[in-house]
Amino acid sequence: MDLLSSRDEKAVLIAGHRGNWGGSIVPNTIGAYEAALKLGADIIESDILMSKDGVFFAYHSGEEKGTFHIDRSLYDMTADEILGLSFYNSMYEKVDEKVNRMDDVLDHFKGRCFFNIDRGWKRGWTNTLTYLRNRKMDDQLILKCPPEKELMQAVEEIVPNMMYMGIIRTVEDYELVRSFKRLNTVAVEINYNTLDEPVASEAFLDMVHRDGLLAWANALKINSAKNLAGGLDDNVSIIHGPEYGWGKLIDKGYDIIQTDWPSLVVDYIKTKRS
Repeated sequence: MDLLSSRDEKAVLIAGHRGNWGGSIVPNTIGAYEAALKLGADIIESDILMSKDGVFFAYHSGEEKGTFHIDRSLYDMTADEILGLSFYNSMYEKVDEKVNRMDDVLDHFKGRCFFNIDRGWKRGWTNTLTYLRNRKMDDQLILKCPPEKELMQAVEEIVPNMMYMGIIRTVEDYELVRSFKRLNTVAVEINYNTLDEPVASEAFLDMVHRDGLLAWANALKINSAKNLAGGLDDNVSIIHGPEYGWGKLIDKGYDIIQTDWPSLVVDYIKTKRS
């Protein structure tokens, strides 16, 4: 599998944020990831977390109160304790769905799609990198972390051949990522609050492309206060029209759009091309 070739073939790649969920299909599970692929996603965005006793799970830390109605962090629980939990679904009902082991997730999707691995740097970064290295899926896995020297140095040392994507908010962030020459940097995730920030400009995107990298945009609407694409988000695209959100990201030149609504973006791209 080759990310750059896939982008050349499709022009715009779609990343499914935690898969695609609703009803009793909950985020960061095999079911959610399968749904995203069926709805047209090319890349699955998956969070990763290591239990107290060193077992890896697909889960976004910090959301335990909402997803399990508990006041404990999964980081501080053993694998058996984590596997004893059951999710609450989108209708606030408890369902017989367990936190998925990352081994099971990666086994299920081996050879099928790209996986963007998020939040592994939050705790146990070197353990996470060693685990992912041992999975031998360098052609599928895209690592992601903020532009912090210690984090990127660990990537260089442990998984230098694995695809890497820096999370940037400033030109200085980008320059730091580019200064790590031994990283296999393939893309940058560009986040900004407003469209007048330097990294939101088409000139900045042109520079990214001249450097041979792909530009990843976040169309997610996380909450009312947090912007990741200057307001060119999923909500605007759905409520007012895709040309006001996803369309503008595509016209700016983004290569990858992360969304909670992959099928709608795919349908819009087809319409835009026709």
